[in-house]
Amino acid sequence: MEFEDLLLLVVLTIAAYVYIVAQIEKKKRAREYVEKHAELQARRYREMQKSLPKHMQRALSQFETEYQQNPGAFKSLHEFSPLACFGYKVGKTNGLPDQQRREIIYFTWYAEIPSVVPSQYAREWGEPGTSKRFSKIRSHLSMLANQRRTRKGYEVAVSHWDSDVKWFSGNYSDLAYQYSQYGFKS
Repeated sequence: MEFEDLLLLVVLTIAAYVYIVAQIEKKKRAREYVEKHAELQARRYREMQKSLPKHMQRALSQFETEYQQNPGAFKSLHEFSPLACFGYKVGKTNGLPDQQRREIIYFTWYAEIPSVVPSQYAREWGEPGTSKRFSKIRSHLSMLANQRRTRKGYEVAVSHWDSDVKWFSGNYSDLAYQYSQYGFKS
């Protein structure tokens, strides 16, 4: 066997080895993806099956009643946010305690959007338990804070929105990222 033939055999053997290793890694990643997807799907399902807390059920019922009695009072789509429907309130006058606001935020991530919310606006919020819903909640709260940040009398409300965004991001950004990577993006 000549040197060139031996060299070709070595190169082909190395190429075959690299190809086989790549195929094994590809199958391993695919299996890991399927396993992680199933794990996250199970978590989403568990969270989505939880009943809304009573205070959120009452708030939704009250919101729907107010809308039915006076639909003209709702001038902005932001007044229809799922957070508002579920009773999320900030500020020194009517604001809820941190724990209750954050419970509403978390449940809103996994809840179905109430039917009172206009369908076009509801689509912007994405499906329950997705990275899109997570991002929409964060951006909505940030938008509210930024709109009122320089307005006098809104200091407490702005601090609530800011602290809620920080809490939500700090506790759930990693999970939302996993949702986006494993099939639960929107």
